Amino acid sequence: MEISEGHVTRLRKWDSRTMPRPTDEDMKRLSAMVQRGDLYPALNHTKWAELRAEMLAAPVEQHPQFRGRSVFAPPGFCTAWDGEFYYHLHPVAEWEWIELQAASAQWLQEVLKRHSIPYSVEAGVIRVWGYTRPGPQPDWH
Repeated sequence: MEISEGHVTRLRKWDSRTMPRPTDEDMKRLSAMVQRGDLYPALNHTKWAELRAEMLAAPVEQHPQFRGRSVFAPPGFCTAWDGEFYYHLHPVAEWEWIELQAASAQWLQEVLKRHSIPYSVEAGVIRVWGYTRPGPQPDWH
């Protein structure tokens, strides 16, 4: 990444190999949850990397932010809104979902569609799912 006068001028290409993964213990827990049918995978590591790369390269005026819920979080918990996609979006393998906001919802939807990243809109907020749970499923876009 090059920095010029405090601004990012060029981002290196991020892919699924550059993103941290959960610990071996957490991967075993995740795998067991999927095998038991407690979780249904909805987004793979490559799609998470594409989403992250787009958010890192977002036009400054969009100021994208996210908040999310880990599959390991207590019921009802989600993180606070955060605009730091470089470090704080990790590890993506354990996100049940993240919600996204930016200056333009249309811009966000175009990014997601360009990468074929499925999402839903929950209470007016764009939500990207890492996993779903048994029961009613999101209204996918």
